Order: sequence, then structure tokens, then C-alpha cells
Amino acid sequence: MESSDARLANRAAVLNELLSRGTGTRVAIAAWTGLSKATVSRVTDDLIQEGLIRETGPLPGTGPGRQALALALAGEETLVCGVDLGGSNTRFLVTDIAGRVHARAREATPRASTAAETAHWLAARVAALAGSRDLGVTAVGLPGAVHPRTGAVRTAPNLPQLEGTAFTEAVAAALPGRTVFDNDANAALLGEVTAGAARGYETAAMVTIGTGLGASVHLGGRLLTGRTGAVGEFGVLPYGDGTLESFISGSGMVARARRMGSDVRDAAQIFEQEEPRTVLDDAAVALMTLVTALNVAYEPEVVVLGGGVASPLIPRLRGLAGVLEELTPQPPKIVLSALGDPAGAVGSLMAALHTHYRALDVHMPDLRGVAATLLRSLPSEDVHVPAPSA
Repeated sequence: MESSDARLANRAAVLNELLSRGTGTRVAIAAWTGLSKATVSRVTDDLIQEGLIRETGPLPGTGPGRQALALALAGEETLVCGVDLGGSNTRFLVTDIAGRVHARAREATPRASTAAETAHWLAARVAALAGSRDLGVTAVGLPGAVHPRTGAVRTAPNLPQLEGTAFTEAVAAALPGRTVFDNDANAALLGEVTAGAARGYETAAMVTIGTGLGASVHLGGRLLTGRTGAVGEFGVLPYGDGTLESFISGSGMVARARRMGSDVRDAAQIFEQEEPRTVLDDAAVALMTLVTALNVAYEPEVVVLGGGVASPLIPRLRGLAGVLEELTPQPPKIVLSALGDPAGAVGSLMAALHTHYRALDVHMPDLRGVAATLLRSLPSEDVHVPAPSA
């Protein structure tokens, strides 16, 4: 008779193979997991009865005899939601537990609202997108440091109404199921590690540059958050006559340009006009300083640059490779986000799925197959789906 721990381990092994591969027969799952055919049959029968997987039909046979039935994730009735709450725009992504897209939206963030108003707006949008279906988990990426235990938000200068616990508590109370929160840069990196530019790397870091500035680190298969969620908050570090965020972020660049007498509407105009040149040059040097600090602190194999301001800054990072080579014999690759603008929402959705599958005792779910299903459903102009890693 199997022990409880053995049953859980076998259950997790079968679910993980279907998460990663999308579909498979009982015989194939036995070969992939190393479990006996009898054990796989017993586990899959239980999972079918629970409604977590289903038989999708016979596979073409190569000879006489009974044709093998393919198994796949079920769960069409259970939804999860990923939210990327940004300083300018908010993305919502709702899928079932196999990554099949149910709804998605992108809306302007209500910057002038109170914590309660912002929470009500977000919860109402999620509920409207989920409709009548059961919502199991919602994960929200926020532009600030999020305490992993209390949910308290700090250092959110572009949306100060989020700071403290009033916002996170109000959202959690308003939404059904479980609600989890994390820093938006952490969410974006989780998306890139699962299905983007950081896939296949053991150690990765990401810098997201939009309205604000964020950084995140992935070590040993996990996001590094720290005791209070402060890991990656490089934007608050003193730099020049301000902070790193005031030099690198879109809002910081606009503020600096206006102090110099330039009447710019946004960071995009600064890049279009190539003026003020000092703002652009200073931003590039500050970004090089940040990437150098990430390399010294964590020695990542790859550093992903994401957000609307990252792409036009990359050509200005002349000399960065040489600086990194002086610090380490194996400098990190510097790459642009493969997921693009949806990276934060995709990563938040992955966090929601991790939470869902952990409740099923799959504590390190392999979501590559689920992510592949999801990315195939997103507009091609939004996402560049990278080739599979060797």
C-alpha cells in the first residue's frame, strides 16, 4: 500500500508531466516519470475523477489492438487571473488552469484614486473579465516592494495610494478565491524565466524601465524577494543629485528634462527628439551602473531589460560589455525582453498558477507547456515566442 507521501509524490509527478508537455498517454507518462504503469493508471484514474485531467480521445495506433487514450489537463471551469498594475496602464490576463485564454484587457490605471477606489476598480475589472466562471487565484504585480507575509507595500512613488496594507487587504476581501501580491519586476522576470528570454538559465536578473524602475533576481529556481520584499529595490539608491530611479525611469527622465527647460510630454518624445541629450546620456550611464551592481551582487547568466524605456536605451550602452568583462570572466548576456509589454501580466498569471498547483501538492510546477498554450493565444505583435532551449 502506498504511503501518503508516496501518493502525493506520484500525483505531482504525473501532473507535472502534463503541465510541461500538454498531453500524453499512460504508457508515455510511465516512461517519462519512471513510475510503473499500474501506478500511473491508478493516479490518472484519481485525477480524472477529481476533474483535474481528462481523456481527450484515442491516438492513432500503429498496429492491431486497443488504441491508447491521450490525457490532458482539464479544469476549464476554474480560472486564474494575472494582473500587472503599472504606473500608467494595467494589464489583465484571465485563463483556465491549462493556460487557455478566457479574457484579457489593457486599461489606463486610475492614478488619482484613493487606495479603496483603486482596489474597487481592480476587483470589479477582474470580476467582469471572469464572468460567471469560478475564479481560483488572482496574482497582482505592483510597482513597489511587497512584504511577502503581510502584503504591505512600500516605495511606490508613482502610485503612492498603494502603500501600506489598505489596498492589498481591500482587493483580497473583494475577490473570490485566493489573492497574492508581488513586485511587478518579480512578476515580469517569472514570465521571462518560464517562457521568455531567461528560459533555460539557472540565474537571471531583470531590469524593467517604464514609468518607474524595477529590478528582480531569480536564483536556484526561485525569485529572490528577501525578508521584507526589498530585494531588487535599486531605484531608491542615491545617485547623482537624486536616485537611480530619477535618472533611469520614464517619469524621472521627464522630470529632469523639464527642470532643464524642455517642454516634453513623455519619455518617448525625449528619445524621438534626441533631446535633452544630457538626460539620455545620464540615463544610459545610470543603467550601466545598475547592471554592473546586479552583476557584482548576483553574477547572473543573463540580464533581461524590459519596459517601454529599455529598448531605446540599449543602443546607448556602449562600453557595458567591457566593464562587465573586467569584473568577471563570464559576464552575463544582456538581452531584451522576449515577452514585451505583457511580461508582467504573463508573470503574474504564472504566479497565480504556481499558487493553484501548490494547493494540489505540486510545489515546483513545470509550467512551460501551460505558458506555451498561453502565448499561442496572445497577439503575435505583443509577444515574440523564443525557440525552445536546448
